Amino acid sequence: MRNAAKAEWNRGDLLAIPILLLAVALRIATAGYSLWFDEIAAIRLADQPLGLLWSGWMAREANPPLYYTLLKGWMALFGASDLAVQALSVAIGTAGIAAGWWLARRIGGTRAGLIAALLLATSAAHVDFSQEVRGYILAQTAGLFGCVAMVAYLERPRLAPLCGYALAALVALYSHTTMIVFVGLINLAMAWLLRRDMPALIRWIAVNAIVAILWTWWAWISFGQAQAGGTGFSWIARPDVISALGMTAVIYLPFYVASEKVVLAPLLALGWLAGAAWFAARDRRPAVVLLAVLTVAAPVLLWALSQALPVFLPRTLFWAAGPMLVLLAVALAGLSSPIRTALVVVLIALQAGALLRWLPERETEAWPRQIAAIARIDPHAIVLVEGDAMAVATDHYLRRQAPGLRLVILERSGAVDRWAEGLASAPHVDAAGARALLVQQRRVFTLTRGDYAPGTSLAAVGVERPLPEGPRQRQPALGLWRARPSPAR
Repeated sequence: MRNAAKAEWNRGDLLAIPILLLAVALRIATAGYSLWFDEIAAIRLADQPLGLLWSGWMAREANPPLYYTLLKGWMALFGASDLAVQALSVAIGTAGIAAGWWLARRIGGTRAGLIAALLLATSAAHVDFSQEVRGYILAQTAGLFGCVAMVAYLERPRLAPLCGYALAALVALYSHTTMIVFVGLINLAMAWLLRRDMPALIRWIAVNAIVAILWTWWAWISFGQAQAGGTGFSWIARPDVISALGMTAVIYLPFYVASEKVVLAPLLALGWLAGAAWFAARDRRPAVVLLAVLTVAAPVLLWALSQALPVFLPRTLFWAAGPMLVLLAVALAGLSSPIRTALVVVLIALQAGALLRWLPERETEAWPRQIAAIARIDPHAIVLVEGDAMAVATDHYLRRQAPGLRLVILERSGAVDRWAEGLASAPHVDAAGARALLVQQRRVFTLTRGDYAPGTSLAAVGVERPLPEGPRQRQPALGLWRARPSPAR
């Protein structure tokens, strides 16, 4: 009987391989699009020496340096093309799917593992973040591996899973500052689940003390940023309960970006959370309770923290979607075969629809197209941008596509992008200098993104001729400014 069960386990396990291959193929096939502002920033930070990334210099940035360090090594091996840098997130995301399969398989058996892998592989949110050149996918993957280690420790309190958890927790904490929510919730849940095994609880507390000590360096930087008004988070709005539930719906429900326009999305999210809590209360297995705590309490705690320092966004909750989908897979695996099959098919269909809806709306920006348009008109033109951050983004594609273009930076008044200070080497001018440049050169191109609008300083001496946009307008907007004719004497 034991050998037969083992053979059955191995046969079922093999089905995870084509699911992982499907996940990789889907992500690679839809990658390669141009990067957006924050992704270009990640590449420029990854270009910095390790001595800067792991020093107080990083106080300029809201995110810890681990992802940038991995990206630095990855670019040294594979280059910095759009597809190459996106492939790092694809690799990390695929590892996360494997961790989700492993976790669900351990809790609910072969069916649960395969359902979890399939849900993660076809999730539009997971595809999105496992292509984005940012650390969010690393945070979720670390969280899933941490859950695997914690479930193993709950089953048998040994040193190996405890060390595995410590490593995963450190990776999570050094992936994104808000992962303190993950570690905090884990400790609350594990303290309760281990309360009757005092030696195991003491070892757990000791390991977390070591994790806390090793995280102290970045914790101190984050504390200083919070004291200074939340460097890197000051643009985030403080969410009310409805908006928090709406953001939870974006990440938790199988609609992804479409849920932003569903009137009942907050109510559906509330029902989703209530269902997770009900299932855990009914099941009562420690591993299920652990996943339910992460699923239900993560948006609640993020909302509570955001009343003091706003940090709640769909992307900062994304890590919790991993445990949530695993919990859902475990619940589905326990249903009778016809109901289980029907629900899995419906969920996959909804996720596929969300993926098709997201693809044309995904966060990509038109930097290569706009720079190519300038170079076609004048390969030696002057390109005026406002602020060092815009210069970093422009220069990323300019160096590769049109090195003959001349970049000039209009100094940005008021808010300053501290992360970009010193990372743009182009000449700086003030508003008067920008106007003098236009009068002298007679023609200047501008790139505008949001409130980065250098053209406002040129209006007194120039006239803008907007250039045609593509079928879907993407930032940055390209403008052509010509100097006004000098008045006749």
